Amino acid sequence: MSNRRLPGLLTALLLCGAASAQSPPGTATQASPTAWRAPSLRVQGAEQPVRLQALRVDVEVDGRMAQTRVTMEFHNPNGRVLEGTLEFPLREGQVVSGFALDVDGDMRDAVPVEKARAQQVFEDISRRRVDPGLLQTTLGNNYELRIYPLPARGSRRVVLTLVEPIGRRLAVPLAYAEGVRHFELQVRYPTATTPPTIASPNPLGLHFERDPAGGYAARLQASDTTLPAAALDLLGPTPRDVTSVEERAGERYFSTRLTLPESSLPRTLPASLQLIWDASGSSAGRRLDREFALLDAYFRRAVTVDVNLVRVSDTAGPAERFAVRKGDWSSLRTALKRTILDGASNLGAVAWDGRSREALWFTDGLANYGGAWSLTFPVPVYAVNSAAAANPPALRALAESSGGRWIDLAGLSSAAAETALLRRGWQLLDVQSSGAREVVVASIHPDAGMLSIAGVLEDAEAVLRLRLRRPDGRVETRRVSITSAAPRSALAAAHWAQIQLARLEADAHANRSRITTLGRRFGLATSATSLIVLERVEDYLQHEIDPPPALQEAYERLAAGVRRSHQHREAERLSQVVRRFETRIAWWSTDYPKDTPRRALEPKSRLEIGAAGALGRNNESARRSTSAAPGSTAADAAPAAPMQRRQSATHDALKKARGPDDSGSSISIALKPPSPNAPYVRRLAAAPATQWLAIYLDERRDNTASVGFYLDVAEFFFLHGEPAQALRILSNLAEMDLQNRQVLRLLGYRLAQADAHALALPVFERVLELAPHEPQSHRDLGLALAQAGQPQAAIERLYAVVTGAWDARFPDIDLIALTELNAVVADGAAHGRPLTTAFIEPRLLRNLPLDLRVVLAWDADNTDVDLHVFDPNGEEVFFGHNASYQGGAITRDATGGYGPEEFALKVAKPGRYRVEANFYGHRQQVLTTSTGLMLWLSSDFGGKQQQDRRTTVRLRSQGGERVVIGEFEVGR
Repeated sequence: MSNRRLPGLLTALLLCGAASAQSPPGTATQASPTAWRAPSLRVQGAEQPVRLQALRVDVEVDGRMAQTRVTMEFHNPNGRVLEGTLEFPLREGQVVSGFALDVDGDMRDAVPVEKARAQQVFEDISRRRVDPGLLQTTLGNNYELRIYPLPARGSRRVVLTLVEPIGRRLAVPLAYAEGVRHFELQVRYPTATTPPTIASPNPLGLHFERDPAGGYAARLQASDTTLPAAALDLLGPTPRDVTSVEERAGERYFSTRLTLPESSLPRTLPASLQLIWDASGSSAGRRLDREFALLDAYFRRAVTVDVNLVRVSDTAGPAERFAVRKGDWSSLRTALKRTILDGASNLGAVAWDGRSREALWFTDGLANYGGAWSLTFPVPVYAVNSAAAANPPALRALAESSGGRWIDLAGLSSAAAETALLRRGWQLLDVQSSGAREVVVASIHPDAGMLSIAGVLEDAEAVLRLRLRRPDGRVETRRVSITSAAPRSALAAAHWAQIQLARLEADAHANRSRITTLGRRFGLATSATSLIVLERVEDYLQHEIDPPPALQEAYERLAAGVRRSHQHREAERLSQVVRRFETRIAWWSTDYPKDTPRRALEPKSRLEIGAAGALGRNNESARRSTSAAPGSTAADAAPAAPMQRRQSATHDALKKARGPDDSGSSISIALKPPSPNAPYVRRLAAAPATQWLAIYLDERRDNTASVGFYLDVAEFFFLHGEPAQALRILSNLAEMDLQNRQVLRLLGYRLAQADAHALALPVFERVLELAPHEPQSHRDLGLALAQAGQPQAAIERLYAVVTGAWDARFPDIDLIALTELNAVVADGAAHGRPLTTAFIEPRLLRNLPLDLRVVLAWDADNTDVDLHVFDPNGEEVFFGHNASYQGGAITRDATGGYGPEEFALKVAKPGRYRVEANFYGHRQQVLTTSTGLMLWLSSDFGGKQQQDRRTTVRLRSQGGERVVIGEFEVGR
């Protein structure tokens, strides 16, 4: 993978960046130089950088809202088709409200779709090498734009639209790249009565003139332009009370800004303080110099205060006490400087210490690990962030719900930040309305002397009653009248949506349904909705996505027939699963010989256990036909000839010898120990234990983005008896890529292997949110729930795998999940805890215990890995020989997904069984340098003596690698 960085390209997504510069110097919203962070443009396989060759920026300011439309043309100079992913953060208040991509030379508008569905559709269509585009959030205020294809030696055009609230000041960044071949800029103030002022250097010679359409505008066109590094700093009209109204989709929205005096008074600081310090790996992106400067101002004012310091990363550490006297906090400063930043962000692990009267949280708010983060705290919280990528809605909610304040050091000057922390200004205590509903407030604290309020008018006139607390503590009430005759605005509805979205995004998990509705209603990119562009009307129809208006008529013509076909397939699916399960029961009910074969084993023998036997690897099209969708197996069309069966006294003798209660006691499982040979592991192994942590931190500098590094080093600490340090190292995977389900699956599997089920569950829940269209997501969570002691929830999730409509890339996962579901049900009954199974088709409820069971899965999509098992007869069971003489059988070959593949043997002949995995390769551009294999080996599966061993193995090659995983030893 090739990482390419285009200088200043963040501004192409931040667009006008107005929220960071809203007032004159010295006020509480003055921008700082840390306000923007350049994004990275990932282009896999690019020998030459993809460059921005044409740029058009259109900004329109309407009242106190700004809308910016940016048109970018990217040129791919390479001789091959590429996919580009632009990763970027947005500032608080900025909302992506539109996206368009050129299709056959015309710009096609994106439509909002539930986020997981959009991801599924993008990947499905990308496999067909056509033209999808996807814009989505990742976590917090982070976004990414995925474009496919970037044609060889060709160009693609992208249009992005963003709206945001502003004050008087408007910053227009222009450093999208060092230079562009074609450049256009237009800034319009359609309601201005005086021209805006350009307060910054103006190297492009931009100037405002009266616009024939009204107000003032500045326009510029240029070729082969070097773009200025500094943003244009524009000053609009002096802030004043302003209300505007917009009719949209049968609703009448209002937006109002109320001016308040920019006065404040010093607030009383407490004698005891809890200081929560985010020590996760992502904190390396914070500006500690600015945070220390703010703390210096705080302790200088406090003079004397007792501080309880709590560091939090994957866990919350024990409190450390510091006494600040005469403003001297040097010992605390030293402790903070020595903090090791490592691990994920488990912000939900923080609790109030029971003593402190106020809390300072220094964190980006990106909680990505452990349980839910409660956005309530029993004492006032002042939440401070200095990183460009953060979660402003959650930080604001945490602070304001407790009576504190959120302080954005990434967008405030040092003086403004000190004012917000140490002084008390005006504050909104309550707002009541008559004649309006869904009234929302951007913040209880004025921004640049203005309160932003929006809502939906129900009557021709509405009244807002605001209770306000003055800086001196006195409370006053103000009455604000809003009429439907207020000036019209094209952005009043967008202002309401932006405020409402920020409130809901503070707790995105709890508000997921409302966020989805809001995103679809206003066409917004949110944590629950993405914006997608598809090439053909058939693509919208196939994936049941409402198309843009230009394709609506063609869509409706095709829709009726497709709906009827879909209903028929739904009715047939369950009956197909039942038939295939009955075939599996027939296999399980058959006795197979346990003696030594009298003749050479037939290499092409096949056995039907619910799916067709696989064909030879040299016939790829035939292999794909055997991996048909679970609802239409090749076994139904052309049953494979079963191998010769005969009764064997050895079979019954083996079962009788083991007895009904100890069937697994004579079977042992031995896993091949991992033996990573990376230089950093050899360095650790050669050093004394006292140096291990320092060596890990030293090696991490060169391996920050390496999944394998964290897995290998964590394994080293696990093997050497330091599980806490191993878990912390492992948790870094949660911070590496905000929505890479491949990495998160690896993390979840390894946590489950370490019996850290409370940590694994949220990881698998996150994977399910990202990819509910993949059956593995449901199965992984179901198994994790079972391991965590939640069997009822487990069987419900596993049954979703059994009955779901899955892509043909996932053959037999329904039967594999059904086997696991029945084992969980049987275990509950055996322990006197019967589960509710009324929702399950009765013909699917039968436990089929197995002496030996092996399940292989892997973490990379479009990847081909095969399971091989050798039995005591020397017989090899794999995709090309899927049944053994003694009745061992393997499921269909999974060649295009994540697996799983399962080997099953009801009664095992004594002797040794070897388990291997054969990695053939992948057909995708993977995000990691290795493929992770997850093996689950069980004896007496579904019985009373079930034993399980799990392991993860990484294969670093691009294919053609075969490894031994472990062995079963079956006694006599």
